[in-house]
Amino acid sequence: MKCPDGNNTYPVPKIMCSICIEEYGYGPATVRMVSNTGPPLPMPMQVPQGHMVQQIVDEHGILTHVILSPQPPGMPVQPMTGGPNNNAPQYYQGYTPHYATHPYHHHTHPGASSHVPAGAPTHPHGTPPPPSCNSLPSGPVHTPGPSQQSSMENRTNRQREKVRKKYYQRLEEGFYNQRPPPRRSPKPKVNGEIQPGSITNTPPVDTGQDLEEERKIIQHQLSNMPEPGVTEVEARSALIHLAPPEYDQNEFVIEAAEFQYELLLSDKGKDGKYKSVYSGDATEITLKDLKPATEYHLKVCTSLEDVKGSATEPVRFLTGICEPDPPQMPKLHARTKTSITLKWNATCENGARISTYTLECDKGQGDGFTEVYNGLQRQHRVSKLQATTKYTFRLAAINSVGKSQFSDLASYCTSGSVPSQPDPPMLSETFISALTISWIKRTNEDNFLLQIEDETTGHGFITEYNGPNLSHKVKTLRRNTDYKFRLAAVNDEGQSKWSEVSCFRTLPDRPSPPPKPQIKGKIHAHSFKVVWDPPKDNGGSDITKYIVELDDGRGGGYETLYEGSDREHICDHLIPGHIYMVRVACCSKGGRSDFSDFCIATTHAVSPGQCHAPKLQGKPKATSLHLRWGYPEYDGGANVMEFTAQMINPDNTSREVFKGRDLDCIVAGLSPGRPYLFQVRAFNMVGGGPWSEPLEVVSGAGVPDPPKTPLVNCRSPHSAMVLWDSPVNNGATITDYRLEWQHKSDLDFTQLYFGSNMNYEVKGLTPATLYSFRVQAINSAGSGPFSAVATCVTPPSSPSPVVYIRHTANANTISLSWKEPNCNGSDISSYNIDIGEKQLISTSAVTEYLLEELAPESVYKVRIQAVNGIGVGAFSSPVRISTKPLPPNPSRLECVIFAPNSLKLKWGDGRNPDMVTYTLEMEREDGNFQPVYSGPAHAYKVNKLTEMSSYDFRIYASNVAGNGPYSEVFTFTTLKAPPPALKAPKIQDIQLTSCNVDWASVRPMGSDSIVYILQLQSRDHEYKQMYRGPATSYSLHTLSPKTEYTIRVCAVRQCLDKSDDVVGPFSPCVMFTTPSLEPVTSLEPKLLETKIVEPKQLTDQQWAMIILLGFVIFACLVAFVAQQIILYTSSHSARHDDL
Repeated sequence: MKCPDGNNTYPVPKIMCSICIEEYGYGPATVRMVSNTGPPLPMPMQVPQGHMVQQIVDEHGILTHVILSPQPPGMPVQPMTGGPNNNAPQYYQGYTPHYATHPYHHHTHPGASSHVPAGAPTHPHGTPPPPSCNSLPSGPVHTPGPSQQSSMENRTNRQREKVRKKYYQRLEEGFYNQRPPPRRSPKPKVNGEIQPGSITNTPPVDTGQDLEEERKIIQHQLSNMPEPGVTEVEARSALIHLAPPEYDQNEFVIEAAEFQYELLLSDKGKDGKYKSVYSGDATEITLKDLKPATEYHLKVCTSLEDVKGSATEPVRFLTGICEPDPPQMPKLHARTKTSITLKWNATCENGARISTYTLECDKGQGDGFTEVYNGLQRQHRVSKLQATTKYTFRLAAINSVGKSQFSDLASYCTSGSVPSQPDPPMLSETFISALTISWIKRTNEDNFLLQIEDETTGHGFITEYNGPNLSHKVKTLRRNTDYKFRLAAVNDEGQSKWSEVSCFRTLPDRPSPPPKPQIKGKIHAHSFKVVWDPPKDNGGSDITKYIVELDDGRGGGYETLYEGSDREHICDHLIPGHIYMVRVACCSKGGRSDFSDFCIATTHAVSPGQCHAPKLQGKPKATSLHLRWGYPEYDGGANVMEFTAQMINPDNTSREVFKGRDLDCIVAGLSPGRPYLFQVRAFNMVGGGPWSEPLEVVSGAGVPDPPKTPLVNCRSPHSAMVLWDSPVNNGATITDYRLEWQHKSDLDFTQLYFGSNMNYEVKGLTPATLYSFRVQAINSAGSGPFSAVATCVTPPSSPSPVVYIRHTANANTISLSWKEPNCNGSDISSYNIDIGEKQLISTSAVTEYLLEELAPESVYKVRIQAVNGIGVGAFSSPVRISTKPLPPNPSRLECVIFAPNSLKLKWGDGRNPDMVTYTLEMEREDGNFQPVYSGPAHAYKVNKLTEMSSYDFRIYASNVAGNGPYSEVFTFTTLKAPPPALKAPKIQDIQLTSCNVDWASVRPMGSDSIVYILQLQSRDHEYKQMYRGPATSYSLHTLSPKTEYTIRVCAVRQCLDKSDDVVGPFSPCVMFTTPSLEPVTSLEPKLLETKIVEPKQLTDQQWAMIILLGFVIFACLVAFVAQQIILYTSSHSARHDDL
């Protein structure tokens, strides 16, 4: 076997090991293996099925094999270290095998070699293959589970590649003193599986010291970070660009996305304190919230997992200047009745020196803020103000960049006089424990001071309220008590005199409910006496009266029985044996109290009253009858317990026929046709009441016998006559007969006739239909049984009329359809159609027909009748049908606006009273016409066309009648497109008599070239062309000093087809002024002088000049803005017309 360099050969060390794992044993089992012939090598192991092997090399070169057995259910997976010294990296079992395993116990015998028991399961294909030298990891070798993440596999592969490269590098440097370790060669495979027998050695695994060296190498590579780039530096932000560190990609397999960057920023100088402002993997970072006009230093450091490189050299950048920060609100320094003096502090300049401060004032008159001061002083006195008036101020700072935002609003009042004595306070609302006091505010009063005095306490006046409100509710007062109040007004100048004292009194409270009333004496059948005590709390005032209410329990609620000052009352006119509830309430000046708890009293009962005469339930029968009665109107105050009924015979003898609690009874054993008298009375616990009035009843007769089978004669297809005879009446005259019929076998019989006649004519029958009839007789005893059923079949008839007609109308035709009517026993042979003409239209036995050759826009009345073998049926109801008008003819197309990319087409006269729809079609490249518009309009603009191209169009009109014919094909051609408008030109290097003008170029339009026209205008002169050519810059000479000029430029399209040039719109105008010959004087002495001189009051002439100058400046600004708006509007409208 040869080593990896191919020069030396040495034998492979043979180290054999077997692990004994007995039943019900759980791993892992760890076996240390030491080889003295060379570096530690992974060895092939034979393990039971379902187990895993991990081979670990620690820092002392000891190779350890760890066999992992399956974990029992519910047992957590524990991490294992790489060796006895616990210096190797830790590994965790990736997954639990998902196949069945046999549990084993393992026993270790000192001094004896391990063995594998017979019958132990082995690997399905022999010894599991050892890891090859190209896949040896730096940690323990283990079989990856299916649940491991792809990121862990990639990281493991990279670590193996690094270890392999470092191993070969150390071999070349002679790191190992012994012979080079042999390199493993792949085992021969049989059917895709590695077979035992050819074993090669693998490179050694890194120790802890090697890993530390590797970390230092990676840290050194991370320190090769290029300096960050700083671009787009503004006043408060900057864009930072980062690049990954430079490293040897052949030695390190690292992706750029794995680097983490940390930005360190310092605003205290290069050697100042740095602060971390960002940490992440982004390569472009925007720093915000920077300080304007500030020098910053930026450093970057890179990290990879837990290895961090050193920071780069600081990169300096300077933020730009901007407008000042908003100043603080002005503070009050002094005030008088007509002036207010304000002071303020300087604000942050943000890189540009503050040129002036602007102080504005709002006088509260609805005019908004007006400027009262503009200068560099930080103090100003605002005069000519009104006394005792509130003013609002705000402040802004201005530098060369612009104007800051205004400060917070500050409100101050001018001085005034002390308020005069106010009017006495007034009473607005009165409550039991509170009083609402109000007062009137005058002009110079800001706050009010209200005091209260309670004479019962002896503390005098105490301040109750201090504030600007015009009313106050004084709470927590005692009921029905007098209180004194006085008022004083306060402003900034002081407090007024106290007003006169006002005295107000709180309301009394309601009294509490009286105690529960009591019954005094004996309760009678119609009366009882009730007494009560006064309430425990009268609410602060005397009780004026009591109210007694009584509830009889009938749902009407309580009724008032008594109102007065006495504390007892007799309740009379009561119902015996009834339950009453009594309650009492009391009244005082504070109101009425709640009612007391109710007292219950029950009056004594008496015998019940007389019952009403009993009633006959149903008709009396020949031998029995049914009686019913009700409760008496008055039960005597006790529940009715039972009833007794008696019968008086025609011979004046009587007998009891019922006794019990029911309200009805059946009396049997009667003789037919005999008169009887019946009476009833009620009983309660007191006794029985009087007998009711008698009821006289005559016993009835029996029901009649059934009649004979009725006789049915069919007179026509729609009518029949039914006849029957009178049966035996059974002692009572027959009064009525009931005739029932059935026109379908699956339906029940229904009543057809009820009366005293013995015949009946049935009308409205359906031809060719089976009908059934039966009859019964009725007398005073009831209805007798029905007779036998008689049947008959009506003869056939002509068809029924057509009920519903559907139609669809066009200009010359009408399509009809209808539902076939009832044939009435004979099949339909044909139909007749009437459309208002003399001759009917005859069709076969179909339900559809098409009427042709009709007049457009005409109204037809359509009727249909059916015909069968019996005859002609009735016509259907007439249906009014209108034919539609003919489709409209097409209009002529015209092009009213030609443009490079669009054509506006017009047709018709612009009126569309009939709501005609027009469809415009355009021919495509494939020769087919495609609709581009459909609607009621008479014009349409076709967009997205190509310049200088011809297009074919056609149009047709449509209405409710359908689509009309197409028009002839019209051809229109688009125009050439002008060049686009240029941006405003830039003017540079302005001298006394010359300057340079630059402008943006325009892309060539197809094969046509572009030239530019430059025009110049001086004051009171027209534009003059100064240049025409393809260049995008031009130098102007022969200018006059101290002269205002306006310059503009446009693009011109030169056509190769020798047609006229197309001129594009002019760019926005740019104004500039050449410098004057006078030297520029320094303003610094004047500025210094203005700082020293105290501000003076301006005269009226100076104010007039300032106002005039401001008006002139304002007029110039309005004219300039109006000119810009007009130029923009004209250019925009021209561009819109071109499009």
